[in-house]
Amino acid sequence: MALASVPFGLDAEGYNIWLYEKGGLEMMQEIYGKFGLFALPGGQCGQEMGLFSNKRATKMEDFKGMRVRTPGWYMDILNSLGASVSPLPGGEVYLALERGVIDAAEFSSPAINYPMGFDEITKYCIQPGVHQPGIQCALFFNQKAYDELPEDLKWIIDIAAKETQLWTYNWINGLNAEAIRKFKEKVEIVKMDKETIIEFRKTTKKYIDSLKEKYPDVKKVMDSQEAFTAEYADWRDARSGVTAWPYEDFVSGKTTE
Repeated sequence: MALASVPFGLDAEGYNIWLYEKGGLEMMQEIYGKFGLFALPGGQCGQEMGLFSNKRATKMEDFKGMRVRTPGWYMDILNSLGASVSPLPGGEVYLALERGVIDAAEFSSPAINYPMGFDEITKYCIQPGVHQPGIQCALFFNQKAYDELPEDLKWIIDIAAKETQLWTYNWINGLNAEAIRKFKEKVEIVKMDKETIIEFRKTTKKYIDSLKEKYPDVKKVMDSQEAFTAEYADWRDARSGVTAWPYEDFVSGKTTE
């Protein structure tokens, strides 16, 4: 999870800088190398959507007792907050929502969620997708087979992986913009309160800190990502205030994302 989907973790920009400029790629290859795999970043799709839901939830207490579909670390975090979470496979999510087996579900980006028809059977989409600010994918090769390749083919693989990393973000977000407009025709986009998001962040930190105590590889990766986040904060703050909103939105006071 630390190399792919961290709640409140790195966004697309952060992953790209951390992977290629701050030692993240080397950590990825070191960890997967233990299992005979050679890994390369191979797809960065940005932030996922939040929960498609038939229950409106904007405050922390609203999630207590909610039956949710999500996997990974976010599943553990929601369970600790009193939700009842199941990591259903993608093919079962629609029916589970339709039949009321679950109250809410997250799955992927708007463009991937839209063909799945979640807006046909839910009333709300609870935003933002705090569970996955950056969808980081990877390509895996048998280490021995990769090592035996000539250098020119290794170079081609590296360039193709980087091209995929770049292309996926542009491709998916172009489609996401279309999909979210279609979603808004059928479901209400609900934003969690700022206080709720902050409480989620605190809960997430406690959970990740507990994982760092148990798993050295998680600690190594998360310490590195958190250090990058801290050193990048000054530039993130200094540049803020010029988000590319439509003119009328911007001059009305909406200057940041």
